[in-house]
Amino acid sequence: MTEPTLTYPSPLKEFWQSFRTNKGATVALIYFALLVFAAVFAPLVAPHAPAEQYRDALLTPPAWAHDGSWRFILGTDEIGRDIFSRLLHGARLSLMIGSVSVLLSLLPGVALGLIAAFYPNAIGSFIMRLMDIMLALPSLLLAIAIVAVLGPGLGNTVLAIAVVGLPSYVRLARASAMTELNKDYVIASRLAGAGKLRLMFNTVLPNCMAPLIVQATLGFSSAILDAAALGFLGLGAPPPLPEWGTMLANARDYIQSAWWVVTMPGLAILITVLALNLMGDGLRDALDPKLKRLA
Repeated sequence: MTEPTLTYPSPLKEFWQSFRTNKGATVALIYFALLVFAAVFAPLVAPHAPAEQYRDALLTPPAWAHDGSWRFILGTDEIGRDIFSRLLHGARLSLMIGSVSVLLSLLPGVALGLIAAFYPNAIGSFIMRLMDIMLALPSLLLAIAIVAVLGPGLGNTVLAIAVVGLPSYVRLARASAMTELNKDYVIASRLAGAGKLRLMFNTVLPNCMAPLIVQATLGFSSAILDAAALGFLGLGAPPPLPEWGTMLANARDYIQSAWWVVTMPGLAILITVLALNLMGDGLRDALDPKLKRLA
């Protein structure tokens, strides 16, 4: 009599089964997928060009409001530009700023964190004290200082946000690596003659990726918030680029007279950041083996 063979789900299928149990994270993932689709195909989805002005429709209310028009679903701003079209094109900027700044923080942050873990004396102490100094400064104030020195612009905004987010990745990578260094598989690799670089990137790093992926997701939402804050202060993407924070800055004078000009970009920032945070929670639950055992 043959023994029954046990079949195990693939890692990707197991991850998805754990992830979809979090309903909030699943809804957030659907929203984020739609947002990415709308951002990529914004020229096709948006009914109007983002910078096109309709002088006969200044401060037109949303379609469902009194005197609204379905020609402009979310209304128009103070110079007659369609808010819905600008939000879709602004999503491209926000997602680009978030993804590039996270990459610029994650890659050097992981490298510096691994170096600090493998060389804990002189080099590691210097790296961590430098990160402590950066963490002692308010993140938005540090970003403003960097942009003030380099000058306002989209590239400098991305660089400033990346620098602000660097310490969290360094500290997380170092803590995760130091947890792994005393485990048997690392000791066995070291005894087998593996060099420092092989131990860092082939042995230790793959086992540290779960918390780094979660942190990158949360850092994405922080990057969008920081970009909106810099844009609101006039230090972000220059006009007429339809960046969400810049749209809020331009609408400050119309908070009472035209609520939709301020509300729509504010809601876009709120919902997107909330979705990213919910996705981060779902990733943490799906990637953390301790939480799986508790479930």
